[in-house]
This record gives sequence, structure tokens and C-alpha cells, in this order.
Amino acid sequence: MDSIRVTYSGLLGFAVAIGGILAGLAFTIVVTRQLTPEEFGIWTIIGSMITYSAMTEPIVSYWTTRQVAREQPVGRTSMVSTSLLAGGSIPIYIASVYLFANVETLSIDSMMLGAILIPVTFIRDTLSAVNLGHKPHAVSIGMAIFHSMKIPTGLGLVFFLELGLNGAILAVFVAYLVDIAVQMRYARPKLAVLLDFSYMKEWIKQAWIPLYGRISIILLRLDVIIYAIIVDSVVGVAYYAAATAVASIVGRAGRISQALYPKLLAEGSRDHISENFTWVMYFAIPLVIVAAIFSRHAMFLLNPEYIGAWFATVLLALNSLVYVLIRFFQQVLMGTDTVDADEMPRASVLLKSKLFMIGTIANIHHVLYLTTLVVSLYAFNSMSDLELVAVWSAVFLAVSAPFVVYYSLLVRRHAPFHVPFHTILRYLVGGVGIAVVFIFTNEHIIEFEVSVYSYVPGLLLELFLCCVTYLGITYAIDSRTRKLFRLVLLEIFRRKNGRRHSV
Repeated sequence: MDSIRVTYSGLLGFAVAIGGILAGLAFTIVVTRQLTPEEFGIWTIIGSMITYSAMTEPIVSYWTTRQVAREQPVGRTSMVSTSLLAGGSIPIYIASVYLFANVETLSIDSMMLGAILIPVTFIRDTLSAVNLGHKPHAVSIGMAIFHSMKIPTGLGLVFFLELGLNGAILAVFVAYLVDIAVQMRYARPKLAVLLDFSYMKEWIKQAWIPLYGRISIILLRLDVIIYAIIVDSVVGVAYYAAATAVASIVGRAGRISQALYPKLLAEGSRDHISENFTWVMYFAIPLVIVAAIFSRHAMFLLNPEYIGAWFATVLLALNSLVYVLIRFFQQVLMGTDTVDADEMPRASVLLKSKLFMIGTIANIHHVLYLTTLVVSLYAFNSMSDLELVAVWSAVFLAVSAPFVVYYSLLVRRHAPFHVPFHTILRYLVGGVGIAVVFIFTNEHIIEFEVSVYSYVPGLLLELFLCCVTYLGITYAIDSRTRKLFRLVLLEIFRRKNGRRHSV
């Protein structure tokens, strides 16, 4: 599929994702500064419950991306199918709410209101799956708009109208609607096809593959429920969610590889893997360093009550880097698997495929994580919430890190590519430059002020200085970076003149 330009889509996706980070953090600041830690903990639990209730959504989206990338007319069938699944998932969510009916610190009414997010989650995710198969950058654009829309709606509903947790839920609902409208615009050509129930039958027949893969995500999101039950507190959940909100900026580096998966599916060529991995590392390295060195400031910005969770933020930032690498390797393995290239294969064939293997590895990974977490929480139950959140984050990182090594060995065996270690070392030098500049300048530029309006300008100035340092160092010592700068400028000029350059 020539229309998929891997580096262009990746860079655009990353640029848009960075905008989404700022918008998303702005909304998180509104929420964390207006909600109590208990309410923010409930907000996190609602997000996890929606994940559980939407576990059937990949039955459609999983195959949709693969088939759209291979020019199969599944768009309209995907939308009809996902709407039916969404309708069946709402009762599951409502029933699960009553499991918490006896927990005094939880607001059942707000948790019930969270059900409105289920249908929009299904529709948005399926539209994203359609666009990922033919216009990957549309997914990032929609996500950035989603985060941007949360700011005005969040300010209006949470800050000015003081609707609290219910206002945050309604703000996200409105943002989803706008995101869906944007995704629909890009997906329109792929939706203008006939409804074909034969695809739906095949998806249902092969539903066990995406559901099997979905188990790992369900397991991963169980951690907040496990913590709340064992510790009998949602305050630690709030600390963990705040730390995760900051650490998740590292995951945005994965946007660079968003077009690699459909490109591999469409063409089968592995030429882009090495180059794409290099650019993922180019952005992941500074992001993890920024998340770590700004951790205290970022947590203070979210809410001064959360500043003690800065160490958990550092650990989770490192874990986000681990997951960026894991997801990259998963994309390579899944994208180079041709088991379903011509038609839906038999179950016996799928069981031997990389698609099933990756699901198995992910499930083992997250079962080990939850098991270790449960043991650790019982062992250290006498600790404070802040200390337990640090233990929680350390467990997550310690269990996840070995799986990066295992995935890399699998890629080396099944889809080997050249890793430019010398180039990555140059990026590490740029990362060290960020840390040095921060150490010598942050105390002179940033002052801890409770007021957001007084605190943010200095924080942004320091962040800008660190970014310029990294770009300057890498531009000076790395030819790839200089080439990237030229290609980006060339793309801008060509677009102004109505032409495109293949990146």
C-alpha cells in the first residue's frame, strides 16, 4: 500500500501526540486539582472497569486493521458489528458496578454514569482500526483533538460548574464524540462499501484470537482493583494514576512506529524496520529522561498532594520505555506473520502463528506481574500509600524488563533487523545533555508555587531549554538527525507548493 508512508506518518503521529500530551496533562491538572484523591482514585477505577466491559471490542478492530491494510472492503461491516457488541457490553458494566456497592468510599452514581463512555469507546476504537489500516496519521490527529476537547469541556463542567467527578465523565464523553467525527471523516472512503455479513461470521468464528490477546490488557488493568481491595484505599490508586499520567508521555514515542504495522501487512517488506526503530529511540530516550528529571515538578503541578509520588513516576517512566520496546517488537512479529494473508485460517493453523504466541507471552507477563503485586502488597501492607505505590511501580518494572530481552530474541529469530547501536549512543549523549542542563538551571528558572499560573511559565521555559539542548546536540553529532531536519523542512515547503515528498 503505497499510500502508507512510514516515517512521515510516524513523525506526524508523534508531533500530534506531543500536542495531545500537553492537552491531556492540562485536563488532568483540571481534574486532579478539583477532585479529592479519593475521587481521582474512583475516576481511575471507572477507566479500568470500562476496559473490562469493552473486552469484546477487539473481535472487530483486530481483524479490521489487517484486512483494510490488505484492501478488503470491511469498513461498514466493522461499524455495524462494533455497535452490536457495544450494546451487549453496557449491561456487563452496570452489573460490575454493583460489585462495589458495599465500598463506602466509592460513588455508585458516578460509576453508573460512566456507562455512557462504553458505546463511544467501541465506535472510536473501531474507526481508529479502520484508519490505521490506510491512513495511520488520522489516529493521532483524532487523539490530539480528543485531548484538546477535554480542556474546554473539563474547565466548563469540572471547574466552573463544579460538577466534580460527573463533570469529568461528561467532558470525556463530549471529547469522544468530536474524536469520532474526525475519525469518520478520514474513514469515509473505507466505509462506503457494501455490508458483508460473511466477514462478521469469520470474525465471530476467529474471535478467540483477539479475545485471547485482550486477556493481557484486562489483567494489566486489574492492578488498580487489586490494590483497592487489598489495601482498602483508593488514595494509593490516585497517586499511581497521577504518576502514570506523567510517565505515559514516554509511550508517545511509540507513535513513530504506528504506520509500520500496516506497512508490513500491506507489503511484507522489512526495509523500514531498522530506520523506524532508530527514530523510536531518538524520541523515546529524551522523553524518558524528561519524565524522570521533571517528575517532582510534574507531580506538584498535578496536585501538591501528589509530590511524594515522584519516585514512582521515575520507575513508571522507565517501565513506559520498556513497553514502547515491547510494542515495537510485537508489531514487527505480527506484521510479518502472513497466516491470514489470503483467507481466515483454521484454528489449528492460528495456534502455531505469531499472533497466538504474542498473546500467550503477554498473558504470562501480566499474570506474573499481578501475582508478584499481590504478594508484595500483602508483604508490605503496613507501609503508607506513598511507599506502597513505590513498591507497586518497582514490581511492574522488575517483572516487565526481562520480557524486552525475550521479545528481542524472538525478533532476532523470526524477523531480524539491523540495530544502529552507535547512533543510539549518540542519542544517549543528547539525553545526558538534557540532564546536565536541568541540574544547572532548574533552580534558577522554576519556583514551586501553588498557583498554576505562577508555576507553569517557568516549568515550560525549562522544558523548552532541555528540548533545544537535545535537538542541538543530536543535530551536531548525528547525520541522521540532520537528514531528518532537512526532510521535515522539505516536506513543509513541498506541501506549501502542493507537492509531496516520500519520507
